[in-house]
Amino acid sequence: MYKYRRIYSDIKKNILTNHYRAGTLLPTQEFFAEKYNVSRITLKRALELLENEGLIYSKQGSGTYVRKQIENPSEEMLPLDLPIGATFTHRDQEVKSEILHFSARLPTEEEQGNLFIESNSPVYEYKRVRIINDEIYSFEHTVMPVSIAPLNEEILSSSVYGYLGKEIQLQLTDARRVIYAKKANEEISNALNIKKNDPILTIEQVGYDQDGNAFEFSKSAFKSNKSKFVIDIHLNDI
Repeated sequence: MYKYRRIYSDIKKNILTNHYRAGTLLPTQEFFAEKYNVSRITLKRALELLENEGLIYSKQGSGTYVRKQIENPSEEMLPLDLPIGATFTHRDQEVKSEILHFSARLPTEEEQGNLFIESNSPVYEYKRVRIINDEIYSFEHTVMPVSIAPLNEEILSSSVYGYLGKEIQLQLTDARRVIYAKKANEEISNALNIKKNDPILTIEQVGYDQDGNAFEFSKSAFKSNKSKFVIDIHLNDI
């Protein structure tokens, strides 16, 4: 991945998760150039992408600001192009995880293809229910190569992305998502506390780190009343 794309993804993530808050002054270009160890030219390309998406704007003689976004009509309407987990998208809320399954095994053909690994490369498999403010939010089924980092149930009870970022400086910067509706099978209906064959939204995701390597393949199921997402389309680059 080009450096400017990595910087763009990181700053965008920090904007959308309110680390850099709407209406406030963005750190200086000198700060970002030193933080990412890049030239001003590389940094400018990243900032131009953010400006083209309407996330930031510049005031002459004042600096660069984070633009205020249109308010979501529902707290459940989350940005679909933001490849980060529930702990980050619900930063100001209580997020819990109920672990249903955790093991290590060899990958299936589907998992090999999505993670670009060999048949003899062991993977972790875990299934958990994500609970937000004491309400069931989603059912996650995730497969991750064992070589990425050691996992245990204590880590799975919290934020896996947070652990990976802190311990091995791995960040989820890009993702390929496939979204479709289906009927809940027995496993998912039990996990989400809904009836079998009730409608659910499923999001399949292959997550990529800052170096462009696939490190997780997941399928997340959402109840019909927890399935509101939004994506903003910008045509500046066409």
